[in-house]
Amino acid sequence: MIHSSCMCGIAGGLNLNQDQLGLMLDALEHRGPDGRGDFRAGDFSIGMRRLAILDLERGNQPFISSCQRVRAVCNGEIYNWRELRTELEEAGHRFQTECDCEIIPAAWLEWGTSMVKRFNGMFAMAVHDEETGSVFLARDRCGQKPLYLTNSGPLRFASEIKALKAAGVELFPDPQYLGQWLSLRYVSEPATLFRDVITLPAAHWMTISPDGTQQLERYWEPRPRSGQESSNKPLGSLEQAIDQLDELTRRSVELSLQSDVPVASYLSAGVDSSLLAHYTQQLGADVSSVSIGFGSDSDETAAAAAFAREQGLDHHPVQLIPEALHDLPRVIGQMDRPVGDALILAFDKLASHTSDLGCKVALGGEGPDEHFAGYSFHQGYLTASKIGKSGRALAASLVANCPLSLLNKISGFPANLGPQGRAKTARYLRDFDSLTASQQTYSLRTLFEDSEINHLLHPDIRDQQALAEDPLKHPAAHDRLDFALRLQYPSWLPDWSLIRQDKNTMAHSVEYRAPFLDHDIIDFAFGLPDNFKIRHSEDKFIWRQLAERHLPRAVTKRAKQPFYLPLENPAWREPLIDMAHDILSPSDFTCNGWLRGEAVIPLLSATHFLPLKQLAAILILQLWLDSHA
Repeated sequence: MIHSSCMCGIAGGLNLNQDQLGLMLDALEHRGPDGRGDFRAGDFSIGMRRLAILDLERGNQPFISSCQRVRAVCNGEIYNWRELRTELEEAGHRFQTECDCEIIPAAWLEWGTSMVKRFNGMFAMAVHDEETGSVFLARDRCGQKPLYLTNSGPLRFASEIKALKAAGVELFPDPQYLGQWLSLRYVSEPATLFRDVITLPAAHWMTISPDGTQQLERYWEPRPRSGQESSNKPLGSLEQAIDQLDELTRRSVELSLQSDVPVASYLSAGVDSSLLAHYTQQLGADVSSVSIGFGSDSDETAAAAAFAREQGLDHHPVQLIPEALHDLPRVIGQMDRPVGDALILAFDKLASHTSDLGCKVALGGEGPDEHFAGYSFHQGYLTASKIGKSGRALAASLVANCPLSLLNKISGFPANLGPQGRAKTARYLRDFDSLTASQQTYSLRTLFEDSEINHLLHPDIRDQQALAEDPLKHPAAHDRLDFALRLQYPSWLPDWSLIRQDKNTMAHSVEYRAPFLDHDIIDFAFGLPDNFKIRHSEDKFIWRQLAERHLPRAVTKRAKQPFYLPLENPAWREPLIDMAHDILSPSDFTCNGWLRGEAVIPLLSATHFLPLKQLAAILILQLWLDSHA
């Protein structure tokens, strides 16, 4: 294996004393149990905890430039460090280790803030320049690595919010974004559910001067096609595009395999994780595979095991049983920020199982659904956009009156969506023209509708809600799919998908890598026409074409199964409702007075999937508030 550096947690701030920094680093021990380092420069104090993944003997941080001017700590990996190091050596810089992050001080001296544009990786970093006295903070393009900041008082920053608390930052849960959370089950960056804590947004850097003055700048976003181009105009042949995608994907997986410790790969029976496993095998990597099941009709563990046997993988399945609901308080505590989905139990179990196997690195398949339009709401949005106002009115009437069994079949979702799911779909079609562009994109996957949120919120809380803003302009017709996909990168990915992986893997001292989130793959995807992504109702069309080159037909032609917790199954439903009865107060004090107890009570009798997900989200919110009481 190729040598590199380490994963860790970082922390620091202005006017911290040594004890405060020490407590911050103690709070991050699970992210880096293998070592720690810190330094003081003027009024700044910065430290890190190390999880040794690569160059095990010499990867201690902070890294210092040969001229002693620049110091850096980094949580993450810079995958293309070798080619950048060669360039820096030609410019006269010298290095002492085989660590990827050692290049950061030299890169700062050569390229300044623009260095992050040249990094291919996942990272949250802090760089101190003694000459200017400033600190530079940055996060990777997709937000794979978190970084939290105080929004008032003395500056504090850390990989997890619990480290801010350890430094004496008072954490006040604040309901101003509660409506957004109930709708999306997360709060979009940079906000959190804490009053004075924000995130450094993904794909941004920030400089902080010695007097505390801050400058914030975005350095990357997905590049859409020119509006002059037809969405159906091929940019080269499909075969040429598949060739290019194959090369980019193989390279990204190869870069992500850098490790001096055992590596595991998460494996379902789907195309994404199966392709990931294929590339690791093609590259000759010694990688174990791990899968998880829930004992439901949509359980994919048998199919995953069959694929693993065919590929010659060392496979390790694990089952998540309903008793795991008792772990929710612990897992919510790991999350820092609440994500309103009980499926986080699965991510915790996968990480725990991976750690028990002796693997300190886990690979996952996030990305293709976001790049190539693999979610059902992508198709729903695009279809609703194309059929026109009269078509939407007719479709709304048909959906409202169709049997539930037919709706469930059309949706392709294995759970019974129930009357609420039917009404939600019909309402979406009927109200489509009155929705903002973002609402048109997201409304099919929101958990609570606006009317339900207003019914749930205590009147005093309802008046405090911050209004959501559309981050992008209303798209032209030929840009609709690009618009829907672009919305995922500043919000959905970092605040929903990736936070679940980072917090749960790092809680078990496991590093999580997502090779398909390589920005070269993303930029490639946004250069493709729509019909390379969705064709004849087939999602991720070009990605599936790539899969057909490498995978058995049993995998490529298998109907897509969503990764979800089967809450409608009585084995899961009954303990969930029992737990909710025990924890949720049937009074006006539900969730610290944020929600009306009488509005929550009907959910305690839920039987269908959608209201059960609503109940689980409220339960998670209560557990999160209890953990910060």
